[in-house]
Amino acid sequence: MAERDQTAIKASATTQIQNAAASAFQTPADSVEVRLGDKRLVLPDCQSDFAVSFPFNDRATTQLECSDPAWRGFVQIRLGTGISVFRYVMPLEEGEVLKRSHVARHMVSADGAQAGPVVVLDDVLDFAMGQPVEAGEIVLLSHFDGASARGEFSAPAAEPQGAWVAQHIIPRGNRLSRESFSWETVEGRAPTDLLSAQAEFPMFEALRDIMPGDKLRRSTVKMAPSVRKNEEIEVSLVRGSLTVTNVVRMSRDATIGESIDVINVESGRILKARVTGIGQVELL
Repeated sequence: MAERDQTAIKASATTQIQNAAASAFQTPADSVEVRLGDKRLVLPDCQSDFAVSFPFNDRATTQLECSDPAWRGFVQIRLGTGISVFRYVMPLEEGEVLKRSHVARHMVSADGAQAGPVVVLDDVLDFAMGQPVEAGEIVLLSHFDGASARGEFSAPAAEPQGAWVAQHIIPRGNRLSRESFSWETVEGRAPTDLLSAQAEFPMFEALRDIMPGDKLRRSTVKMAPSVRKNEEIEVSLVRGSLTVTNVVRMSRDATIGESIDVINVESGRILKARVTGIGQVELL
């Protein structure tokens, strides 16, 4: 077999790296920039495809390996931005009701996005399909046009309904804050378990990653501890005209009203305290 020149070898390696990165990082292959332009980098004419891996999990370094001839090297990549959409993981027939297990989230390039993709899954969950779809297709709003066998597309209520909508990612386990959400009017059908406009955000934490555009629902949050294990909190002890301020460390998670052991950070002494609010305790 005639040896290929570096242009052909690098073109083939670029495609292999883009496909591997697309699978590993759920991003469009054509948005992965592979930096093989340096002429000082010479790739071997590998007799089979390179083994592509990402050993440092930094989303920037690719390892290439070749067994014949034996060779190993590193290549830098850059992941471009895309649009987060959903794809069907199985074919669905007209009239079937869409469930969360029927789709998976994927990133596509802006050029590859079709008109009207669904970007907030709650907008179409439990809707009946208006047409058959195949596995791998992007979920589009137009797939749900038409009458639903279960009446899911009945006319919206006369009174507009609002919801708290996430403005950025809230990782699983993080306490909620008002600044992360905006109150917006819900167009069309709304989930039945939306948190009310009077929701006390610090009382909740995320059960799963909450993505930008997601509506805040009871099914995605749980009651959060008022104080957390190893959290350090400043407390004041008043004795007549004397006020002593100390920092204490929580021994465990606890909610409002519970009595727990706390540790004086400076002396190491174990004290008793009662939880009085979010991030607040008083010494007993």
